[in-house]
Amino acid sequence: MADEKELQLDADDLGESGGGKKKLIIIIVAAVLVVGIGVGVGLFLMGGDDAEPQAEEASEEVMETVEASKGPAIYIKFKPQFIINFQVANRQRYLQIHMEALTRDTEVAGAMDMHSPMIRSAIINLLSSQDFKFLRTAEGRASIRETLTVEVNRLVSQETSIENGVEQILFTNFVIQ
Repeated sequence: MADEKELQLDADDLGESGGGKKKLIIIIVAAVLVVGIGVGVGLFLMGGDDAEPQAEEASEEVMETVEASKGPAIYIKFKPQFIINFQVANRQRYLQIHMEALTRDTEVAGAMDMHSPMIRSAIINLLSSQDFKFLRTAEGRASIRETLTVEVNRLVSQETSIENGVEQILFTNFVIQ
């Protein structure tokens, strides 16, 4: 008698979990279909033999960027912050910038740390030669970021022979008074 009850309980358990298994299988199949459709659409949109030469050049640039950006990002903080004073229409004005450099090369990070006095001096000279009104605009901030990136890369290259080791200069605080 006990054996019959155990068999009936086991059969009941299988029937209840069988419905749960069916739902799980349906969910898995649906997820696989969604992923498969997404991959198919992506391949369809990315594929094509009639691509323009500009698209090929852009993909080459992307590949170069991917090759250059191997490794984790290393941020080098310039300490202390830069404070530049400007004389504007008989008034004293100030620019305060906290900035960091982004690189993925530990050798570049070490060179920037070692040569920080030279780099800081060049940055101060570059910032103090800028037009105060231009720096107040978004275009001015973007322009000075690019100029600083080029200058820091030039200095790092001069000391380490590594070209374009600094990907970009980031402003973490930019205050004009």
